[in-house]
Amino acid sequence: GAVSVNPASSGVFRCSQITFSPSVVTGRSNIDYLGNRSFSRYPGIGISNFGSVITFDTGRYNGLLNYNFGFVYNKKSIFRSKMNASGSTGNTSMLSAIAAGLEGTDWRDIDLEQTSNPYSSSSASWLGIMAWNAYALAPLSFLGGKYTDVEDSFMASTENYIEGADELRIGGPLDQRFNRKTYGNVGEFALNFGGNINDFLYFGVNLNLHSVNQTTEEYYEEKAQNSNDFQDGFVSMDNSYWLQTSGTGANFKFGLIVNPVAGLRLGATFTTPTWYTLTDEWDYTMNTAFNNGNSYTQYSPTGSWSYKLTAPMRWSVGAAYVWQRGIFSIDYENVNYASTVLRQSEGGYGYFAPENQIIKQEFKNAGILRAGLEVRVNRLISLRGGFQEYSPAAKGRDNVRVYSAGIGFNVSEAFNIDLAWNRTSARSDIFQLYDDDSDEVLAPQGINKHGISRIVCTLGLKF
Repeated sequence: GAVSVNPASSGVFRCSQITFSPSVVTGRSNIDYLGNRSFSRYPGIGISNFGSVITFDTGRYNGLLNYNFGFVYNKKSIFRSKMNASGSTGNTSMLSAIAAGLEGTDWRDIDLEQTSNPYSSSSASWLGIMAWNAYALAPLSFLGGKYTDVEDSFMASTENYIEGADELRIGGPLDQRFNRKTYGNVGEFALNFGGNINDFLYFGVNLNLHSVNQTTEEYYEEKAQNSNDFQDGFVSMDNSYWLQTSGTGANFKFGLIVNPVAGLRLGATFTTPTWYTLTDEWDYTMNTAFNNGNSYTQYSPTGSWSYKLTAPMRWSVGAAYVWQRGIFSIDYENVNYASTVLRQSEGGYGYFAPENQIIKQEFKNAGILRAGLEVRVNRLISLRGGFQEYSPAAKGRDNVRVYSAGIGFNVSEAFNIDLAWNRTSARSDIFQLYDDDSDEVLAPQGINKHGISRIVCTLGLKF
């Protein structure tokens, strides 16, 4: 773990070591939606760390005393969350939002019988294409021109046409239910070289190779409490969404540690920008049902989009004080998230110009503060505690804090077992289950208060 924070840490090693750290990670979520509260936990087992540092003693008494090679894997980011939201409303629906979002679209451009592949040829949303072909939408012109005489406006099966008021309204109460599950991680493989000069200056460099894998699975359902309330005989609609982001990245990290006086260590690092190549893949499924006994299912093709992302450079400074029975360390890392850049896999930045402009406007310079204390109780047992505070990447967000505690057992001179626990402070996010594509569609908002906790066991062998 230290090698990942500062590559020069490997130079401090006086003997070779292997570590292996299985872990249990639990995402937690507390939802408030339409007056209903729900609580979810999502545990999972994985590997937080494994690696080795091999030490080579030069046999010299000054100059380069030893040099080390290391290979370390660390999970840099963990995606682990699960949320369940449900409630009833008679004011809005996802199908109504989808219909509003198709304003200006000719129905022939999204009809599978009229167009060979509207998913690629039409500018309409994929959910809009599916809803039309699952008979959950109709052109307003089918009302005989009473509401509009054009064929690029739509009404949803959850809407009724109120002739006297000349408007559309949700037919009756709808039960809405939503589930989302996210899992995956960003893993970092560090190839390290470090050294020790006169027990005064330690240096190191990492070639960091990143592996990205994140999957999101969503399910949404809206069901009529009474299908007779709806002119179209609407019973239910549900849709499933699957998204996977995968790819690789790479950067270099350089580090120095100096011992100006006995017991005091001062460190600094510099990390180059991280260059990622990523691919998104996604698909949808939609089911609809009506009280005349008809039901329909639509499957989208699998979409795919590859792109590049350049994450910003980083720098850090830190200090540690070591005494006979313990160590205290503190470090500060800085990163300017506003310098994050998206671009096309083939070509320049033009396609992502709006997104890159938003990143510059909405993201900012941020800092990460870490502090830790270890106290050796006796020859066998050590106690540890830690604290991290992350200022947010985006403006207007709250800081995130991570608290940790641990105990270490020095079973022998060669073997140790460490147990650690950490917990991320809960963060509140406002969410909507569907977009507001029109001022007429006021999607309800919910609050998701979520966090993550982890228990890690490390087995270490020195040789």
